[in-house]
Amino acid sequence: MNLDQHYREKAARAERLSDEPPHRADMRAELRSMARRWRHMAEQADWLVRSSQFFKARR
Repeated sequence: MNLDQHYREKAARAERLSDEPPHRADMRAELRSMARRWRHMAEQADWLVRSSQFFKARR
């Protein structure tokens, strides 16, 4: 499993947890915030892999 996929799965899990009714409103907001952070980290990991492949190809 690559890092991008790992972060996306963590974001999806946080989103699923935030949709469960028993959680308090502030907890749901925190879970959604965590999901946004995980998605951002997934985008960064994806960018890092693509940019490193680009620079390796140029050599």
